[in-house]
Amino acid sequence: MINLLKQNLFLKCISLLLALGLWLYVMNEQNPSITNSVSVQLSIINAPDGYQIHHDNDTIKIRLKAPRSAFASVDNSDFKAYVDLTDVKEGEQTLPVHIQLPAGFELLGSSPENIKFVVDKIVQKQIPVDLVLSGKPADDMVVASTKQSADTIVVRGPRTQVDAVRRAIGYIGLDNNKDDFTVIVPLRAVDDDNKDVSNVTLLSSTVNASITLAHGLTRKIVTIKPLANSDLPAEYTLDSLKATPDKIEITGNPQVISTINYLDTEKFSLGKITSSGDQTVNLLIPQGVTTSTNTVTVSIKISEKKLDKN
Repeated sequence: MINLLKQNLFLKCISLLLALGLWLYVMNEQNPSITNSVSVQLSIINAPDGYQIHHDNDTIKIRLKAPRSAFASVDNSDFKAYVDLTDVKEGEQTLPVHIQLPAGFELLGSSPENIKFVVDKIVQKQIPVDLVLSGKPADDMVVASTKQSADTIVVRGPRTQVDAVRRAIGYIGLDNNKDDFTVIVPLRAVDDDNKDVSNVTLLSSTVNASITLAHGLTRKIVTIKPLANSDLPAEYTLDSLKATPDKIEITGNPQVISTINYLDTEKFSLGKITSSGDQTVNLLIPQGVTTSTNTVTVSIKISEKKLDKN
């Protein structure tokens, strides 16, 4: 039997190789390798809790090579494109896209190969509540006082958005009212320019306000006088104090209002100041006088004393 197999061994090997080549030729003709492109939904894995994740690309286009029959046996859901956010850091960063393919497929390329991510930590902070009166009450009526249920509320959201929020603002329409009234005031988170800040949440979206109206009160515009303690460090000179706003409208009994030409701020300390800056200060409001705000911002300008070289 062994001798039989050894007979014409060279010719038998040649025949086997020819048969194998013929088989490969026939298979390649019947089921050739082709290239194709598919679009795959991008997946995010291992995203950290307590962060907002933003990216621009939701689909990845991948170029593939495989036998024709392989393409016929799969659909787009069999291909995976994902970004791994393990150990991701807060801020802007670019991360690679990973591709997973079914057996028999060769990856020729993908677009995009990297994705830019913006990772924002979810934070919250206290902000002041400002209520703005609009319109006017009935004739011979003025607003004697405005009381609100909360002076501050909490805003929550991505750090970059929360940092832009300066206050929560609400508007109260007077609408020719002649009697005292209460109202639930919707609030909006706004920036320094009173523009809405998107993608943040006010943990309390309203406040209650009580408006007291009165007859025969007088309105008057008076200046604001900032008052500072004399505890500025010795190596500095106080150049100026300026209140913003520097004038304010007051309302009250005519006999009281006639004696007031300005409002002082509460005295504030300069003991820890080492550079020019701003400080929020309460106003000293006499009894029986109403103002539209209880605080002002004081701009403090200082300079270093020049050393005497003599």
